[in-house]
Amino acid sequence: MTTPKPRRSSMQGADQENRETLKRILKLANNAPHPVYIPSDDSLLMIDAINKLPLSGRSVLDLGAGSGILGLYCAVQGAEVTASDIEATALEHIERIAAILQVRIKVCLSDLFSNIPDQFDLILFNPPYLPSVGVSDRSVDGGIGGVVLADRFLEQLPNHLNKGAYAFLLLSSLNEPASVRDRHGELEFSVVAKKPLFFEELEVLRVRLRDSLTV
Repeated sequence: MTTPKPRRSSMQGADQENRETLKRILKLANNAPHPVYIPSDDSLLMIDAINKLPLSGRSVLDLGAGSGILGLYCAVQGAEVTASDIEATALEHIERIAAILQVRIKVCLSDLFSNIPDQFDLILFNPPYLPSVGVSDRSVDGGIGGVVLADRFLEQLPNHLNKGAYAFLLLSSLNEPASVRDRHGELEFSVVAKKPLFFEELEVLRVRLRDSLTV
């Protein structure tokens, strides 16, 4: 008598499909031209956090998109994605990958929210976070304390969230995340993903208005 093979659950199938999708996006994104930020541990930690969310039909902003890995992943999952960056080269790179993947992404040349009037269901920001006195490479240098851009982002964030919406923000232990949270008392922070590295620990924070509805 032949023992039947165990059937793979739909969840396992979806997970496998997501992994294959991510591998394909990574392969394409890793060919990003200078000075576009190449995906690294921080990018993958953000993907881990995003992967737990229902994305189909949601409006998503990938802010400071760099290689576009976050927005592209969301678009493949059925989200309505806007990808913005201060580098035109990055946006051209994202458009090329979106065409290959046959997904639609709106791109916007913008310094943070400067050219973005809209509101979104989910905003993703993986900022340059390395502490520096003078910014020499704006794809990785975060200025004094590594939080110059993160602070600007959090100050402007409330104007761009739909009701009940939230953002995912990546910070490093190098940035003293507790101090960042203390400076923005109008916002509620919770850690949704962590990754220890050799000299730091990365964490993804869910950020929302304190008076927003529970999501």
